[in-house]
Amino acid sequence: MKDDAANGRLSTERHDAAATMALADELKAVYLASHRDQQADPWYSPAKFWERLEELYAPIPSFELVAGRVGGRMVGYAFGSLYGRPQAVWDKALRVYPELAHETSGPVYIFREFAVHPDYQGHGYARIIHDALLSGRPEPLAYLLVRVGNPAKAAYESWGWRVIGQDQPFPDSPMMDEMAKTSSV
Repeated sequence: MKDDAANGRLSTERHDAAATMALADELKAVYLASHRDQQADPWYSPAKFWERLEELYAPIPSFELVAGRVGGRMVGYAFGSLYGRPQAVWDKALRVYPELAHETSGPVYIFREFAVHPDYQGHGYARIIHDALLSGRPEPLAYLLVRVGNPAKAAYESWGWRVIGQDQPFPDSPMMDEMAKTSSV
């Protein structure tokens, strides 16, 4: 899939888990650049990021990554998979999305990680990568976690995501806002 963005041509490409592992150097570089301000917190180290990706997320059969490239250079990525505890998300989402009352359960897609290199932020690439990952997903509900206080939350809200709660998903992770988005938004 190829799209024009404000400053350059962005191409997106989909990768399964095996192909994602071959992108290690590029993914870690984008991750570090986009999380440079959080490096005092060990949770945000590139090594911890890769450990979570390799050991927790990539082994999930439904794992998929979308990489965004400009001139052949990876400028961003997003990845996700089916969520293992969908009912917990549905229970919270129904309080925020009363229009879903007819549909109180089902699979949930978790938008697990998202990053755009700072040199390429503000050009519309994030939205294109975001939309590419979610396009064609059959699940009626998507879910993500965003660090409390992260400015990216405003972008998510403008893209149709709504806060449904807060959680600390790992003992060493920061507190996160839980957000959900219906497939109709």
